[in-house]
Amino acid sequence: MASLLILAYNEDKTIENLLNNLYPHFDNVILLDDNSSDFTYKKCQDYLDKENFIYHKNKKNLGAGRSFEVGLDIFNQLDSEYLIKIDGDNQFDIHDILFLSNIGQDENFDFIKCDRFWKHGIKGKIPFVRYLGNALASLLIKLTTGNWKINDPLNGLFFMSKKITSNFSVKKLFKRYGYPFYLIYYVLNISKKNKLKIGQYQNIVTYGDEKSQLKANTMLFKLLYFTIVSYYRKIKIKLRYSNLQFSALIDIISQLFLFLSLYSIIRIIFILESVPKGSWVIISLMSLLISIILLFISQNIENDIESNNITKLKNNEFN
Repeated sequence: MASLLILAYNEDKTIENLLNNLYPHFDNVILLDDNSSDFTYKKCQDYLDKENFIYHKNKKNLGAGRSFEVGLDIFNQLDSEYLIKIDGDNQFDIHDILFLSNIGQDENFDFIKCDRFWKHGIKGKIPFVRYLGNALASLLIKLTTGNWKINDPLNGLFFMSKKITSNFSVKKLFKRYGYPFYLIYYVLNISKKNKLKIGQYQNIVTYGDEKSQLKANTMLFKLLYFTIVSYYRKIKIKLRYSNLQFSALIDIISQLFLFLSLYSIIRIIFILESVPKGSWVIISLMSLLISIILLFISQNIENDIESNNITKLKNNEFN
């Protein structure tokens, strides 16, 4: 069996029921308490003396990303080869958690991420802004990785082998929130060197009246910044692999046209000269259009290669 990592912060209303349902199904259960101020610890009393139950409370609130990192450090010292990570709010379906554990081990997956944005994936109501934010995050992870099969990069339910956990650490940018986005980027990146078995599963998430601690504006800025930086790093990485070199060259040409477009805009705004501004407007628009077309071609080439590395796993409850 695999081990289970539960990240919890002020989950006294849900944690006891979660443990009752899941503890019997795992080799080890790690409860990572991010310095809760409610009765989360008290609700775990019945499990503190149980074999293979590990309770760790951070001395101060570290954020989800850093807590995840602490949980991985604990897991990496155990004998278990596989880990399921969930949150303590009981939003994830028990069937999905156990299915991931079973199929991940039976078919030797290295990593399985989840996608809640499908026909039956959402129970309850979530704000339209969250839909919009996740749609943007999905676009950014596609641009960052070149893999257009990837959806819902902020989903907090995933299955991992020690091939992933043994060397993974969370970037400082994602120490509090957004670490699943970086985890997916990390996994797909190392898969270029060492072929990993990766899956994406249609999971179900139930939402109640709870309020998210996530600051949407801050998260958007982080994802945009990381996507831009990672895109340019990715060009350098692709040049190392023969099957991706052509895509990298197209990326470079695309960026040259983008810089020409930006240069034209600067000429239009700041420089007075005899050449009509209309000419620079045309140059700017044409350069931008060519840059976008080339970016699309490069992404298409990359996706044809990278998307083959992802196995789609449908939810058996509805398929």
